[in-house]
Amino acid sequence: MAALSKSIPHNCYEIGHTWHPRCSVAVLHVTQGALAESLRIYGTLYLIAAILRKRKLDYYLHKLLPEILQSTSFLTANGTLYIACFCILRKLLGKFYFWSPGFGAALPASYMAILIERKSRYSSC
Repeated sequence: MAALSKSIPHNCYEIGHTWHPRCSVAVLHVTQGALAESLRIYGTLYLIAAILRKRKLDYYLHKLLPEILQSTSFLTANGTLYIACFCILRKLLGKFYFWSPGFGAALPASYMAILIERKSRYSSC
């Protein structure tokens, strides 16, 4: 906890993506992992929902895959854009500030990911 109260002069490799020193490679690794997990999650979720709603064959042939892919791309983009914004913000600012690793990277990443998601999934306030 004492380390968090001090200045954060570290780079994004030491704080954000400790498995690889290059930001571009780390973004690709996050994209691969997020894509695999979100396909597994949304594929199962949408298939079970379609079975429980007793959808017709036309839905399975024409609408199920696009819905799965759109929601999968939303979740993948959210993970990918977070780590990308994390690194970009660090490079633009030169160092981390108390708000930049969390909120500073999550806000633009989440906003861009929401633009990918289906309009029916979020309300237009």
